[in-house]
Amino acid sequence: MKLKALLVDDEIHILTNLSKVLPWEEMGFEVVLLAKNGKEALEIASKHRPDLILSDIRMPVMDGIQLLQELREREIPCEILLLTGYQEFEYARTAIRYGVKDYICKPINYFELEETVRGIAKQIREKRKNLNKEQRLNQVVDLANENFLLHSLLGQETDAEGLLWDDEDGSKEQRRYAMLLLDLEGYSHRSIAWTLHERKAWNLHIKHALKDVFGEVLPGLTVLQIREGEWCLVFPSPSGDRTVDEHALMPGFERIRQLIRSKEELPVRMCMAAGPHGLQEISLVYHRLQHRLILGAAQEGFVKADALPTDDFAPDQDAMEVQWGWIEQLGTGLRNGSGEVLERIAGELKSYIGGLDERQACAAEKLMHYLLIHLLREMRELQMLPGEQEEGLWKRLREPMSLKELLSIIVSLIEHARSSLSAKKSSELLMMSAQNYIQNHLGRDFGIEDIADYLGISSSYFCLLFKNHFGETFVEYLTKQRMEMAKCLLRTSERSIAQIGSSIGYQERRYFTKVFQKYTGMTPSDYRQKESNVS
Repeated sequence: MKLKALLVDDEIHILTNLSKVLPWEEMGFEVVLLAKNGKEALEIASKHRPDLILSDIRMPVMDGIQLLQELREREIPCEILLLTGYQEFEYARTAIRYGVKDYICKPINYFELEETVRGIAKQIREKRKNLNKEQRLNQVVDLANENFLLHSLLGQETDAEGLLWDDEDGSKEQRRYAMLLLDLEGYSHRSIAWTLHERKAWNLHIKHALKDVFGEVLPGLTVLQIREGEWCLVFPSPSGDRTVDEHALMPGFERIRQLIRSKEELPVRMCMAAGPHGLQEISLVYHRLQHRLILGAAQEGFVKADALPTDDFAPDQDAMEVQWGWIEQLGTGLRNGSGEVLERIAGELKSYIGGLDERQACAAEKLMHYLLIHLLREMRELQMLPGEQEEGLWKRLREPMSLKELLSIIVSLIEHARSSLSAKKSSELLMMSAQNYIQNHLGRDFGIEDIADYLGISSSYFCLLFKNHFGETFVEYLTKQRMEMAKCLLRTSERSIAQIGSSIGYQERRYFTKVFQKYTGMTPSDYRQKESNVS
């Protein structure tokens, strides 16, 4: 774990001695930066973020105490060691309250200085080591809880013991949730010209922004995403008389809307179920919010689902579950290459439409419209439709269509998908599933064994299939996907290099930088600067 040091003194001979006499490399410092006064040091510290600053007190332009104050005000984390003459001893002691680690009196005893620097370096490394452990533990907890809630959202059987947090009374079963669902009207059509990496990176960017913006007012917030252009915000429902304040959410809603409009003029809709809802209800609440947004007016704005009668959502709860089941099963059938599932859904859709009366037809039309959009989106990700054919279907969707026409298009697409799947070998279907798994897990730590277990085949057979299908090894392919995602995030996001690296599976910034530089020929910072200049 290499460190950076910044040496600050207006006397050039002292600065030279400090940089050459001490065994910096042996003490674990890979970079030693030099500055002649506090102002110059502040600029260097802002850019390079040194771990240790060794500074004189009396200097022109900006002295050591002013430098210390500026560093603390700008929240630049570093340890500071002051050099002081005997006449400045009391002055130096007062600087301790600003967080100075220690001070060395002039004339400098270099043996004493070396011993002090070694001690500080050891403390820095220990502190960073403990911080990294804590960060990793928090990341593991966050990821585990996110996976747990995601399974609950999908209606998969979960056990409250899977949660890694406890309520104040120690009873996980008592936790209740509220939910916000954010949806972009027309996202699927507008994003048709984006590349896969651009879509994934932008959706991840919005997910992070939602966490940052709403996390300020919704403690314990988890942001989940099942499909592109839609984000589900799950958070503990306030206890007692406290409620989710809509007015407190509106500033965040406006910030997210402006962020989205900076990319595309897409109407943003958000629906809220304030709860409280138990874990077993999360999936139903999620579908209920989707149902409200689909059946409601397509206008932009904020809708509180709890304010509407329950009967308005689902006149027939069993029928609603069947209808939403088609949407989920379509994706599963396509990804698993199950022609039988697709054939069954097509038959059920025909029977469903054929048995509707006039009163039910209006709601069914909106459901089928959504189902068609969902099907197009899934087939696009699996590369089952030529671009021209997909563009033609989006144009048709902008025109009024009857229920019969919608059903006809959906059934024809399902048949197209079945034909496409039947023409593929089992190995190709496995690699389609592998590709989808990789795209959905770029930010997580997984390897060949994990994906082979997911596909139900041996690791050696997976490696053989993967190399034959993609023309490169799994590691080469995974690195390429992560680097392309990183490039998109560096262009479109203002998140730090470390945050971007972490979001695509690299917890160590140094390693992320090394891999990125090997892939692109430049560091992430240089790439971001280059793209910024081009823009």
